[in-house]
Amino acid sequence: ATRPRAAHALTRASPSRENTTIFTSRAHADPSRTHATMGKSTTTSKPSAAAAAAATSSRMAPTGDVIPLKTAKKSTKHTLPRVIYVGHVPHGFYEAQMREYFGQFGDVTRVKVSRNKKTGKSKHYAFVEFKHPEVAAIVAESMNNYLLANQVLQVVLVPPEKVHEKTFEGTGTKFKVVPWQRRAAAAHNKERTESEQVKRNKGLVKAEDKRRAKIAAAGIDYDFPGYKSILKTEAPKTPKTKAAAGTTKTKNTKTPAKKEAVEEVKAEKKVAKAKTPATKKAPAAKEEPTSGKKPTPVAKKTRGALKRAQETPAKPAKKAKK
Repeated sequence: ATRPRAAHALTRASPSRENTTIFTSRAHADPSRTHATMGKSTTTSKPSAAAAAAATSSRMAPTGDVIPLKTAKKSTKHTLPRVIYVGHVPHGFYEAQMREYFGQFGDVTRVKVSRNKKTGKSKHYAFVEFKHPEVAAIVAESMNNYLLANQVLQVVLVPPEKVHEKTFEGTGTKFKVVPWQRRAAAAHNKERTESEQVKRNKGLVKAEDKRRAKIAAAGIDYDFPGYKSILKTEAPKTPKTKAAAGTTKTKNTKTPAKKEAVEEVKAEKKVAKAKTPATKKAPAAKEEPTSGKKPTPVAKKTRGALKRAQETPAKPAKKAKK
């Protein structure tokens, strides 16, 4: 069993005459190559471009060889980091201010200040992209731990593989504050149809039943009036008909017995007025002026003036002049 394997190995190692003839024919197909046949080496002159192209096509067709293409070397400029992370951003140092400040070092392409989605206020960190990676490296080196508006900036280079696709999403657009509370209140207080109201009530009752089951499972004996009791007391709204409107009008009208009682009371009042004699007011007596001058009004004395008058002794009357 071992002898045939050894013979096969020998035939593999030493090529036969047929193989040598194939190799020599392939070498003759391309005259530009230096080839060896039967121990003799010969060189030929370089062919034209058309001949070289034909030779390569004829060589690739039967053999299936592939000619490797020259690939350009990848430039390292695109792989260098061009984005910096700026932390501990003070209040008032936003997109416009950052673009103007960092523009002193070089061309700034994009600036993104991270903001709160609800309020639009700054989260005090940002990302700045430069056109040239050398400028980004200089900014990170010189501005790190720099004191600005009572805040120590933290500036670090971000590697290109760590920069997310959506890092600079929405740059150049003004942030719009969305009134979430107002929208939620409007959705909660909107007018609902009967079917929507019934569906909502069912959901409230279902949630309440779950709450009652949890309380009972915890071993607590507690009962409270919930949505079921409220919904039972609420009377269903029925549309007003003409018959119902007619009944309301008849209720407001007075009965004949009540009419007679009101008339009797009015008659008694008239009789009482007729018995009492009407007293005429006496005309007020006209005051005859003593002189041409009008009398001066008497000044009203205050409590303090009256007390002082009582305490002080009366002064003697002055003698009349002759």
